[in-house]
Amino acid sequence: MTLNKQVFIYLIILFAAIYQDFPLYNYIGEIGRSPIILLAPFMLGYILSNKKIVVSTYVVWFIKFLLYCLFMSVIFIGVTYVHYESFVILDENIILKTLKMSVYPIVILITYQFFYSYVSNNFNSIKNLFTAVYLMQLFLVGFIMLEIYYLNNPKAFFPLFHTLPEKYWRVRLLTPEESWTGTILVIFMFLPVFLAHYLKVKNVWRLLVYLQSALLFFLYAFVSQSKGFLLLVLISVLPLTLAYLKNNKYLRNIFIITLIVTVAVGGFLGYVLREIIIDQITTSGTFGTRFSSITAALLVFVLCPIGVGFSGFVTYFPQVLEYILESSLVDQFNLEEVRGYLSTTKALSTKTAFFDELMYGGIFFLIFFYQFFIKRYINLNKIKNIDFYFLKIPLAFSIMAGIVYITYHVKYDVWIFLALTNVFEIKYNAQKNENSSS
Repeated sequence: MTLNKQVFIYLIILFAAIYQDFPLYNYIGEIGRSPIILLAPFMLGYILSNKKIVVSTYVVWFIKFLLYCLFMSVIFIGVTYVHYESFVILDENIILKTLKMSVYPIVILITYQFFYSYVSNNFNSIKNLFTAVYLMQLFLVGFIMLEIYYLNNPKAFFPLFHTLPEKYWRVRLLTPEESWTGTILVIFMFLPVFLAHYLKVKNVWRLLVYLQSALLFFLYAFVSQSKGFLLLVLISVLPLTLAYLKNNKYLRNIFIITLIVTVAVGGFLGYVLREIIIDQITTSGTFGTRFSSITAALLVFVLCPIGVGFSGFVTYFPQVLEYILESSLVDQFNLEEVRGYLSTTKALSTKTAFFDELMYGGIFFLIFFYQFFIKRYINLNKIKNIDFYFLKIPLAFSIMAGIVYITYHVKYDVWIFLALTNVFEIKYNAQKNENSSS
């Protein structure tokens, strides 16, 4: 394992991707939550420096969806002005708000294309990526151990690393809140294992990866209060891990033992999840926010199935949300948090990528979602190499997380991982075609 220029470039990008509570947020807003925004011009420069810019089918669909959202945004800027004779909604100019909302997908596109291009162009030295991913996993193990140690300490843990210096009583890594950590942890549990198998690294390094991945999982699983993480572990991570063990001819003999252990772990996590839900369902603002905002998003989609763009989202989502809150449908929930969305465009969201973008793009988003996310999983599922399970598991988790409990705006860990799945899918198919033609 050697350190060189490529390893450092990977480390910088990976660290920037998992750092999602960067203090720059306090000066420029949500887009400043990650240092990726500072790296975007350099990444764009690298992309443009290539003599030939190769984009995958997934990227083509991403660009199509972005252009569609911008087109619908322009239309609904006009619709809003006709209705209200003003471009100002909730004390914010919707033209400026649309431009600001457009920055997120543009930076995401740059990040995705850069990582896709950089890994593809340097695939012959892919071991450098493994080195960087392994070191990042090691960093996360050390960081989470320290953070758990500080949970019962009244002092804040590394307050200068966060946008707010106050004490936080849960594990959140370098993110603003615990719910943001799930994708980071699952990706860095399984991606190093995949790379170790793919590259056939020496047994000692492979064993270290296994131990660190297991440690990362158990350290977080037994202190987690994230309902979304626990739920998705139960319905995606554990079942797919069992499927891998069952299909692996070397591990099939210990499948029964592993099944017993997995059921025990799943039972424990299910019990913890049940207790959290019982304790918080009527008191926590999370349930009220999720249920009411998702219901409002579905109603916006029904009323305008072609989508309302970024501008229409700012205009009409709060109105429909207010209608939902005034109904008796959500009376049993704590609605204090979600009522704050009715007076400002700040943090206006359903808190899930799927339902936000369903409003932006309507039916066209559903087509994009299938082509970009679901088809990606289907294509990976067609690959017979059993080691690709270690890509399928975090992919399934990340997709479902975007449906259940997170947005993707500054979740660059997810976008970089998606770019990697793109690279390995293409490389596998190219190698398969070479073998069949020879």
